Amino acid sequence: MAHIARSHRVLGVVAAALVPLAVPGASALADAPAAVVCTTSSDWSYSPGVVLTPRPLRTTVKDEYTSCTGAGGAVAATGSSEFVVDRSAGCLEPLAAVPETRVITWADGTTSTFSYTVTVTSAPGADVITKIGTITGGVFAGRSAQAVQAAPTTDLLLCLSEEGITRQSSLGTFTVL
Repeated sequence: MAHIARSHRVLGVVAAALVPLAVPGASALADAPAAVVCTTSSDWSYSPGVVLTPRPLRTTVKDEYTSCTGAGGAVAATGSSEFVVDRSAGCLEPLAAVPETRVITWADGTTSTFSYTVTVTSAPGADVITKIGTITGGVFAGRSAQAVQAAPTTDLLLCLSEEGITRQSSLGTFTVL
């Protein structure tokens, strides 16, 4: 049985290594080549700033999608999205899984509507933001997608200030499966 499990692992590694050869520009994923993989950067601004205890605030999110590669050149090489979320938040309040939707506008003028659930997990030195969902409209409609980003851990001393945390940034990847 161990020999069969090892054979399956070796086969999976070999298949993942060969996917980019079979589909130029596609990333090697365990199950199938991705339709598109992008590097992402996000900037959030909070008004008013996030302080220790939860309070209503407006979050403006601006995302940039760069270095995008796709099977068959299906999308433009870059894209962006911007949206606003009104909700209550505080530094010590764990973020619950929240549904969100954003429209990504690609450089060629086409769009993709990404509906997902976002979760935030804190790790030493970084917060990991994970968005898992589906492209519900436009380019890649009906396909699964995910974004994973890392942001430096929040400076808790800013949570104690009157102004609070007013900006935050992250880097990561966006993948349409």
